[in-house]
Amino acid sequence: MIGTKDLAVSFGRNKIFQSIGLDIEPNGKYAVIGPNGSGKTTLALVLAGVIPEFTPADVKGEVQSAGCSLIMQNPSSQFFAMSVKEELGEKGVKLAKQFSASHLLERNVFELSEGEKQKINLIANLSFKNSCLMVDEPVELLDPVEAKRFCSAFSKVKDRTLIWFDKNEDFVAGMKKTYLAKPKKQTLPAKKNNVCKETVLSADFSLERNGFSVKEISFEVCAGEKIGLIGLNGSGKTCVLKALAGIEKQSGKLQANKNISYAPQNPSHLFFQETAEAELVDVGNARKLGIELLLQKNPALLSKGQQKMLSVATIAPNTVALLDEPTTWLDSANKASVYNFINNSEQAMILATHDRKLLDYCDRILIIKDKGVTECSSTVANRFFQA
Repeated sequence: MIGTKDLAVSFGRNKIFQSIGLDIEPNGKYAVIGPNGSGKTTLALVLAGVIPEFTPADVKGEVQSAGCSLIMQNPSSQFFAMSVKEELGEKGVKLAKQFSASHLLERNVFELSEGEKQKINLIANLSFKNSCLMVDEPVELLDPVEAKRFCSAFSKVKDRTLIWFDKNEDFVAGMKKTYLAKPKKQTLPAKKNNVCKETVLSADFSLERNGFSVKEISFEVCAGEKIGLIGLNGSGKTCVLKALAGIEKQSGKLQANKNISYAPQNPSHLFFQETAEAELVDVGNARKLGIELLLQKNPALLSKGQQKMLSVATIAPNTVALLDEPTTWLDSANKASVYNFINNSEQAMILATHDRKLLDYCDRILIIKDKGVTECSSTVANRFFQA
């Protein structure tokens, strides 16, 4: 039996939630829905036995949980081997063929893209035969094709309990739902048009690393222009942004007339200070994004969605901003805040994304396909997202 009664969790003075009740029947499919910061991950960690046994917290109420494994939001934190083949094991290797992942078997897991890492993490856990599987926003890092493929796989799970934690109901049709908090209201901004006055970045290079390559990367960015960058998991979106930021080695020409700001896909890699405010170059960004209440909190104690909002706020003013999946892990209200922030910014931005709505606030769209970068129309982008 799995469930909670009058469950309350707090970390010091920080109350996460109180009086949570769950009744989970064996072999059923359940969804726990709540906005960023509502305590979804905390609840999952309590049911998995991580809190309070390994992560100290004040836990009150009743908890029943047995045999539950958890797929967490950050796939890198769950790997135990260096190679994909070792990580998956014999059963996982066989299952990898069904998910078109055989080409990854000889790769180092830590050299994969974030989406590819999550794909391997999901395959590994689906190959296990435990009685209960909990998944924390499992398809958030996946491209549209992979998201649909794994949603289909989860819908066919039998002979085990499935508990899906997410910020919305997009992927949990047919599941019994529990809501931790009501979603916030959202207002989407109208797109602002930018007129190209000067070129602030010019790129004409190629990338090659450990057998992976992206060629014919050639484009210019105008002052104030917003450019969307799309592509499948592992196509090289993050590598292109890192090359533009000077982190990844490239072969060719790259000229920037302004400094570069870079916010990585995984916000956990970005923070080193004890308060969110200390991480920011421009505290005004926090006000524009509506996260002033987070400024005195430790970034390590924020939810994944709150960390993502903070990472967007770290962008320095008067720079070319490179944002890698800026709306990943965000609920609808926080997504709207990021759309508004990007739309109203006078900075040039390149936005690597799997978020179709974000492209509505871009002046141009680039797609990585056939190991090259080309400009594409909204029609082509729509086909990509329709998978």
